[in-house]
Amino acid sequence: MAREKLGVEAEKCVVIEDSLVGLRAAKSAGMNCIITYTSSTAREDFYAEGAEAKVPDLSNVSLDKIFEPLANGQKQLILQGLKD
Repeated sequence: MAREKLGVEAEKCVVIEDSLVGLRAAKSAGMNCIITYTSSTAREDFYAEGAEAKVPDLSNVSLDKIFEPLANGQKQLILQGLKD
């Protein structure tokens, strides 16, 4: 709903989630998803479900690293060095 109200294309949205349920919701909405897993979800296969990245926390993830590729017309996030 927020995406629609802002008028942003789904491909340019990034969802931060910690579970497969949230990841699946983001992907079904056509959005990119970064997983910040918890101790109870760390062993889930987030990449098999389409996660762009899986990180233990967001301390090494800047907004520039997330949105610069999308702003430059790339269709996918490229989070080199951030994937766990």
